[in-house]
Amino acid sequence: MRVSMQTYHGGGWMRFHALLILSWIFLLFGSTRAQETAAPVINPLQAAAQPAPSDTQPVSLALFGRSFFANSASREMQDAGVMATPSYLLGGGDRLGIHLGGKAQENFETAVTADGNIYLPTVGVLAVQGLTLEEAKSMLDLHLRRLYTNYTLEVVLISPKMVRVAVVGDVMAPGNYALSALNTVLDAVARAQGPSDRGSLRAIQVYRAGGETVHVDLYDYLLKPGMAPDVFLQGGDRIFVAPSRCRVQIEGEVHRPAIYELAPASRERLGDLLELAGGLTDVAYRAKIELSRLQGDGSRCVYYYPFEALGDSASNPRLANNDHIRVYSILEQHPRQSVSIYGEVNRPGSYDWEKNLTVSGLILKAGSLTRNAWLRDVEVALVQPNQPPRISHIDLQALYQGADSLDRVLSPDDQVFVRRIPDWKVGPLMEIRGEVMFPGYYPIVEDTTRLSAILAQCGGFTRDALISEARLIRKGEPVLADKEYERLSAMSRDEMSKLEYEYLVMKQNASDIKEIVIDFNRLVLHKDASQDIVLRDGDAIYVPKTPRVVMVTGRVARPGGVMYKPGAGLKYYLNQAGGYAWDADGRRTKVIKAAGDIQDDEDVKVFNPGDRIWVPRQPDRNYWQLFRDTILVVGQVAAIFLVIQNAKN
Repeated sequence: MRVSMQTYHGGGWMRFHALLILSWIFLLFGSTRAQETAAPVINPLQAAAQPAPSDTQPVSLALFGRSFFANSASREMQDAGVMATPSYLLGGGDRLGIHLGGKAQENFETAVTADGNIYLPTVGVLAVQGLTLEEAKSMLDLHLRRLYTNYTLEVVLISPKMVRVAVVGDVMAPGNYALSALNTVLDAVARAQGPSDRGSLRAIQVYRAGGETVHVDLYDYLLKPGMAPDVFLQGGDRIFVAPSRCRVQIEGEVHRPAIYELAPASRERLGDLLELAGGLTDVAYRAKIELSRLQGDGSRCVYYYPFEALGDSASNPRLANNDHIRVYSILEQHPRQSVSIYGEVNRPGSYDWEKNLTVSGLILKAGSLTRNAWLRDVEVALVQPNQPPRISHIDLQALYQGADSLDRVLSPDDQVFVRRIPDWKVGPLMEIRGEVMFPGYYPIVEDTTRLSAILAQCGGFTRDALISEARLIRKGEPVLADKEYERLSAMSRDEMSKLEYEYLVMKQNASDIKEIVIDFNRLVLHKDASQDIVLRDGDAIYVPKTPRVVMVTGRVARPGGVMYKPGAGLKYYLNQAGGYAWDADGRRTKVIKAAGDIQDDEDVKVFNPGDRIWVPRQPDRNYWQLFRDTILVVGQVAAIFLVIQNAKN
């Protein structure tokens, strides 16, 4: 016995400790590994509460005149409808029509050649380069007098020449452009897609071949089209759009609120800007026109000017860059006054108070009375600040019958209450939609009419009805606030116990159940009275149409509907859906028949439209946990075996 105990303590006991230590190492390593690989738990409410970035930008005023050049690059510059003036300069490419009236009665059509000449059969070659139409006509008349008497002469431009001009400076698309000589500087700037964000509409210089410089203000074209002189293009023109150096903005009660550019070196005043903006509207507050001016230190200083005094130059300030002008509305100068109406009107709520507004007028504004309005007693609460309301009553029925003296003029803040007729009730209704013979609304007797009676009234189901999927929806009752759910929603996962977290997840996944569970197959086919429930007001029945597909859902490559094929089996529909997914458990595949029965896949011989094939997912297995448990059990068995073995020895 002594020897055996020594043997146990010396050899078996050490082996036993070694196995235990090995088991604990595996357990410790496995638990640490599981903690490292565990995915963090995210509270869905906290994730959903993160605010999304906003794309909303404050709306700013547009630069006046910019919209004229929108899509100008795609517009073709034409000269149709533009008449050549007597000052039109002739050049190579112009086509002229010459008509001799009186006794001569002759017509000529000729073109100005590249070297500036025209040819007439009776006169010969004449140089017209650089002459105006009027000058060319006078020169031609001198030559024709030698050949004709008693005649009249008309010279017209049939088609203008093409000229090449350059548009440079602050424009969207600077470059060289070929345009008609009857196009203007405005057309050339439009062809260059208009001024850029920094470009000027009022400081445009045209440098001509002869050294002449023409200054163009596009505001004259845009605001004074009948008075602005047209500056036609000439060959070799270089159009330079300078940067805009002075802009002001005006908003509020003017006809054209926008950002306006001040003419360079001009002395435009506040009254001039109001004129550019189209003048004041009818509701403009004229007593104070606000002018906000930028100071040298970056701050702003505000000034006010009465509109009527702007005619005097002393009270009409000159404008500066970055001035902001605002014209307020007279509608903003008075506090909003309102009256309210509640109860049985079609549009209850608050309405603007107006002088001479009566109770009957307010009812008219609110869309008139509903069917269940009680006309015998309409209550009017006369409200005055810091005083309890005074209640008066009006008999609307008598008022509508001609007793106009009963109508009452309302004051600001008055309230009108139109009560409901006591015990007013309209017969309860339910609705049935979908694949029935006569869908629509049906009257019911509350707590008496049963589902089978309505199915009989609607004529029964159509041939395409999917009876097993018919649904009865009932209007939900109001749900009381769950204070515990609100408390848990504000907590992080680490602050909750396991039970609290399970409750939170359950509440998040739950919804207001409005569908009443009814087996329509048992009710219709087997006359099961247990499914024949009593209907309530507002119930709705929906009967879907049998799809011409067999649905394949679950763990397949492409879940969805597969077109029904007569005689096809399970393998066909699974192949059409892409076959099993990698984690599919094909041995537990189920078939849910259109009639509602659930069968194993091997029990189904014939598929019908509307059947559903469901392939479940393989259960999750923690192989590391299995390995740890196996090692632990093996270690324990080995320890027991060693104890028994040593005891025998």
